Amino acid sequence: MDHIGLRFREIVLQAKTGRLSFQRGGIAKSFLVQDGGLLSATTNVSEERLGEILFRTGKISAEVQAALPKYSVPNHFIGESLVERRLISQRDLYEALLAQYNIIALTCFSFFDAALAFEESGRFFEAGFEQRISLPLIIERGIRNMEFHPALKTLLAGKGKIPFPKGDSPPAFLNDEEKTLWHRTAAGLETESLLAASGLPPEKFWKTVFLLYGLDLVDFREAGTAGTSPGASSRPREAPAPPEPAAVEEKPSPPPELREQIAEALELHRRLAEMDYYQLLGVSRTADDAEVKKGYLRLARRIHPDLFGRHLEAEDKTKIDELFDHLTKAYRTLSSKEDRAAYSQKGPAPARPDEEKDRGKQADVRFRQGKTLYNAGRFEEAVVHLEEAIRLKDEKGDYYLLLAMAESKIPAMAKKAERDFLKAVELEAWNPEPHVGLGVLYKKVGLTARARKEFERALELEADHRLAKRELEEMDGGPKKGLKGLFSKDFFGGKKK
Repeated sequence: MDHIGLRFREIVLQAKTGRLSFQRGGIAKSFLVQDGGLLSATTNVSEERLGEILFRTGKISAEVQAALPKYSVPNHFIGESLVERRLISQRDLYEALLAQYNIIALTCFSFFDAALAFEESGRFFEAGFEQRISLPLIIERGIRNMEFHPALKTLLAGKGKIPFPKGDSPPAFLNDEEKTLWHRTAAGLETESLLAASGLPPEKFWKTVFLLYGLDLVDFREAGTAGTSPGASSRPREAPAPPEPAAVEEKPSPPPELREQIAEALELHRRLAEMDYYQLLGVSRTADDAEVKKGYLRLARRIHPDLFGRHLEAEDKTKIDELFDHLTKAYRTLSSKEDRAAYSQKGPAPARPDEEKDRGKQADVRFRQGKTLYNAGRFEEAVVHLEEAIRLKDEKGDYYLLLAMAESKIPAMAKKAERDFLKAVELEAWNPEPHVGLGVLYKKVGLTARARKEFERALELEADHRLAKRELEEMDGGPKKGLKGLFSKDFFGGKKK
């Protein structure tokens, strides 16, 4: 059996350079790799052609897309032709190619019957060339998104086949179930026995093992053999010992007013089970939309987790995060005529706390990864992680805010950035930051009237918001000195000045 994930794994581990071809029926694709990284990809699938990607990402109009054949020059790359004619920028082309290469690769993961062949070659670029596409990231996304296929069991099962963990600890991007399975592979069980011990549904188990194998987090040995893969232990490792307890960091003592807010939030969390959405917002069942919003804003301004900074113990922070999520659900439900009617008639849908908690943890990990990438200036990669965080948990205003901030740094994604800023406004109507973000975005594209309105709305929510005030001063011809932009590294998650 052959599979694109296995080929990409081999390319990464052996730092290969050459061309990998993929054929299935009439589909033909090709991947150019160097030193284990993806340089480029080609395809004959019309939906994956560069022109289609440029159109779908808003970089060219429907008219330009229809006229692409006339811009095509023999032995000349169509993207460069569009750049030369000033129909797209060099940055637009680069971003579209990144999106195209990802799509070409990810759509291969569903197939286990394709013909794959690798042809090694010399280097295409000088040593030190920075790879732009991470194959491990493609492997992770491809395996997570593909459907289960019975061939996975054929590949990973078999009498005497024993997985073992590689490395000292599982990476942070794995969820709790994946980390637990990684640790269980230290027991030296054959895969079928490991399946029974894991408690996971079979399809989920085999996909998870394939994910761990594809990312070289586990490998296999045959029962009774001493050898393993190069660089790995010759026998199953003992389960990792629990880490030594770290020195407890002394939390700064919160001021009296903040102590009251923390106590109020924890008390509300304790009473959540006995309150309905109306009681939580402090409104009557006949409250209109304005009263619902007022109740939400009043409470959100007192219990938002960001208000408490480092003053919270881990357990208290978890409780306040849960409380704010519940408050957001209450506001969204009571603000919608249909959802409110259904809620008032039937009450809230039964919760699945374990599943929700697990998805929340996965989402938080993705959010933190996205924030790290954003701060490093790797905006396209940040968008990938933040979109996954939102897929897992779509009720967090700060997720949409950071996603919009990253998108606003990519010219072709300005429209999507606007939508995500507006979504952040919807989810956190009390928060001035999405309005400031929209204002900066509108100002950048020349929509000064809209920009002014957003800065003014931010000041309605927080009268002394420094950035909003300075932006308005600048628009009125005032000073600009000392201004830090919305998208500076220290803006997101920091205290407003």
